[in-house]
Amino acid sequence: MNKMTVVNAPRRKVRNKIHIGGYTFDVVNAVFLILFCAIVLLPFLRVLAISLSSSRMIDRHMVGIWPRELNVKGYEIVFSKTTIYRSYGWTLLYSLTYTAISVSMTACLAYPLSVSDFVLRKPISILLLITMFFSGGTVPAYLLIRNLGLMDTLWALVLPGAVGAWNTFLYRAFFKGISHEIREAALIDGAGELRILLRIIVPLSKALFATFSLFAIVGMWNSYFAAMLYIKNPDRQPIQNILRSIVYTSVTATFSDASIAMTNGSVNTLNVQYACLVATIAPLLLIYPFIQKYFEQGMQVGAVKG
Repeated sequence: MNKMTVVNAPRRKVRNKIHIGGYTFDVVNAVFLILFCAIVLLPFLRVLAISLSSSRMIDRHMVGIWPRELNVKGYEIVFSKTTIYRSYGWTLLYSLTYTAISVSMTACLAYPLSVSDFVLRKPISILLLITMFFSGGTVPAYLLIRNLGLMDTLWALVLPGAVGAWNTFLYRAFFKGISHEIREAALIDGAGELRILLRIIVPLSKALFATFSLFAIVGMWNSYFAAMLYIKNPDRQPIQNILRSIVYTSVTATFSDASIAMTNGSVNTLNVQYACLVATIAPLLLIYPFIQKYFEQGMQVGAVKG
């Protein structure tokens, strides 16, 4: 046997082991992801199926992940009420306003903290870090909102959580990952800090802003506790509070007319409750595909050293 064959034999064995190990990892990873998708997707499919099934099938517990005896009267009842459309409008206003303020103000705070020669960088960072461990609590926050005259306004929901320490540190880490030579070149050309932020940093941070915009919209869209505290006007309640009233009270009490009685028993309480659940989730599901590519890039935020 020649020497070259003897030397190459162990190398081939190592390559074969690496290939087999990589193939095994791919199989295990695929199985894990399929199971994870099933765990996430099956409850949603069941909710959708029950919302579209007949009362008879629901009462007999014969509905799985597919609708049985198609029935859309639950959706007809939900969307026949002007309360739903009004709450959709207010929720959209709350979410968009909160997202715009949160993203812009957090960026304005994080940018100077990413500049190494900013004098107050360390003191501000320490103050932000303290807020991650200590908070005033619900009662002081309520008294502050009331004394500022913000009750029953969108600012009561938007302003308190607009800028957070955790998000600021992630923004700062992302901004630090952008080459500082770009900023120095812009300063030499006479650009100010605000212009650098708007013309250079923001365009290079589309993934960051898309990701945190999605987080902000979802967070505000799903929020209901703050509205319970600060929004007393029933005409300004967000969609989550309408959903809560449907889930925790009877459907007849929520929809206070004879619409359900007129269905001759073809509508189950779960029809209306689950129809409202689907109607609440659907707008968020429609938004995600348009920013998915930025979201995947933005999941790496914070991985940059600094």
